[in-house]
Amino acid sequence: MYGKTHHQKQRFRCKDCNRQFVVDNGHLISKEKRGYIERLLSERVSLRGICRSMEVSMTWLMNFAASIWEQTPDNLGVDYELLENLSDEELQSVEIQLDEMWSFVGCKKNKRWIWVVYCPAIKQVLAFHVGGRGKADAEKMLDKLPQRLRDHCQFATDYWEAYYQTIPSDQHHPSKALTFFIEGYFTGVRARVSRLVRRSVAFSKKLENHVAAIGYFLWQRNLMAHHYY
Repeated sequence: MYGKTHHQKQRFRCKDCNRQFVVDNGHLISKEKRGYIERLLSERVSLRGICRSMEVSMTWLMNFAASIWEQTPDNLGVDYELLENLSDEELQSVEIQLDEMWSFVGCKKNKRWIWVVYCPAIKQVLAFHVGGRGKADAEKMLDKLPQRLRDHCQFATDYWEAYYQTIPSDQHHPSKALTFFIEGYFTGVRARVSRLVRRSVAFSKKLENHVAAIGYFLWQRNLMAHHYY
């Protein structure tokens, strides 16, 4: 025996090579601590910042974060009750705002655009997509919307050409003045997600984690919005 570690594990030393080791080097992370870490995943704290403040390893945190992020539902937990109760004619007066936000993975040359569909009436993100900035990506984002909303709602966007190519002209309302809700939403997202903060060193290294972390944050924001209407 050769003393104890800072986790109070019994330390041993090999008589032949003098290498120090512990028989069981694992240490349990309490349910309470896991709860704190889960909440920090929705705040402007980098993963390394969580490791330092909560005294956990990056390997453990990445596995834990992945298990949390994968819980995000495909529909982002949207409460469609208000919209579903509207008739097709009433839906035609509902305006949905679309916009895209610049981000990157690995390095700034590797751009990844975050497309978002936001409904001011219920203060929730209806769908999002991470990819390029062309027509194909705009279509992928719109394909995630319920067909009834695509057929009857009005869509406010900026003047980016991909919107003209994917949204029917009778439903499309291009104007910077009509997208102020989603632009304000993006401001909040950049302020809360460390990997999206400008000039941040907490950027994503893998696209899979980038998409998962953003999706999880949008889901949590949607859950908060359930209390507002």
